[in-house]
Amino acid sequence: MKNYRALTAFLACAMAALGGPALADDLPAGDRSGLAPGDGYRVERVVIVYRHGLRAPLDTEIGAMDYSRDRWPSWATANAQLTPHGREALRLMGRYDKALFSGLGLLQPTGCPGPDSLGIYTDSDSRSIGSGDELREGLAPGCQIPVRHKEPGKPDLTFTAGAPGSAPFDAKAALASIESYTKGGPGELVAQTRRQTRVLEKILGCRSSDGSQDACDIAAVPSRLRADDPGIGLTGPIMITSGTAEVLLLQYAEGMPMSQVGWGRASLAELTEVSRLHALLFDVFDRSPYMARRTAAEMAPRIRSLLTSAEGPKVMLFVGHDNNIAALTALMGASFQMPTYGRDDPPIGGGLGFMLLTDTKTGKQFVRVFYQAQTLDQMRHLTRLSPASPPATQILSPECAKGPAQLCALGDLAGLLTWPGQAPVPAPVQSAEAGEAARP
Repeated sequence: MKNYRALTAFLACAMAALGGPALADDLPAGDRSGLAPGDGYRVERVVIVYRHGLRAPLDTEIGAMDYSRDRWPSWATANAQLTPHGREALRLMGRYDKALFSGLGLLQPTGCPGPDSLGIYTDSDSRSIGSGDELREGLAPGCQIPVRHKEPGKPDLTFTAGAPGSAPFDAKAALASIESYTKGGPGELVAQTRRQTRVLEKILGCRSSDGSQDACDIAAVPSRLRADDPGIGLTGPIMITSGTAEVLLLQYAEGMPMSQVGWGRASLAELTEVSRLHALLFDVFDRSPYMARRTAAEMAPRIRSLLTSAEGPKVMLFVGHDNNIAALTALMGASFQMPTYGRDDPPIGGGLGFMLLTDTKTGKQFVRVFYQAQTLDQMRHLTRLSPASPPATQILSPECAKGPAQLCALGDLAGLLTWPGQAPVPAPVQSAEAGEAARP
């Protein structure tokens, strides 16, 4: 308890220095996120894979355009780009991370962290680079910490399965893996989510509120999964509903008036329902064993290397995409559901974390796998985050997790991120990208 009280006092001072609220005296001591392992463990390192922040819709995302009764609301931000609202939400997350990781002894509460303390590596698209910039501003305001990435627009195998250097794609093996994982293919996933599809149809305005059929029956559209060189192709309900559901979540998180969120026909509870439809795309393209290994072909060994070697910063952030997180959790046999989101739908601007711990008595090392993300309401209202009022946090349970603390032995977790024929472990990010673009 003495250690917990010291941690609470430390975090209170850190948040005061950052301009955030101090912890109230009558609040119980301890790490409110639930990440602190308690007495007997020392935190050595944290690696987090973030999904980029809140953006305007993609050009290809409104798959149900022809099904909507009304015209879609317009966005002030160009398609696929981070919005100003999304940038502010990321800075809030970065400020929270600074207080949290300072309290865990990984970062100093004041001053600028050095390369042995903090590293940030992003995908090469503008929304990922921008997300890394904003997280850095929260973590290390005013500091010249490089946000490393490949040349803008150049595909990066760390985040993109089909980037140059990827292994040849075996369409036959991919289709068989998806069929087995989904227990029947995309049509089976559609059958399991008919209720959520009906909710989406109501929001679109093409189905009456009593559930009787009007102008649409999206679930009845045939599903087709096929080899489509150099990958696979999918048509049917999942392609229609996945991006559409995501656009509705983006509207809410952006803070649009509720009269514009789903044309005034969508409550937060209904958005949580249709969020599951967005996640179905990952069940097809990223969560089966073959597809997960392909999507995480370079990310998985990079994480493994950071956890098992002495090289690398104490806090390492990767910033990429939702499918990166879907593939990594699938490799570990872990499922998740964050508040206000559907099952296995990676939240906007949320992060999948790996905390390396040492048992101070035995010297054995363990990994705690966790997820942290702002809820849709926290993002919508740009809620000030603090150790007393943290983002949503979930301790995950990979196949290797044991005991009430859900800890994985380091070797067991590393084994889940390894498979036969895997490419050699890439060099540490901080040195491997030294000659590539970096944001000062």
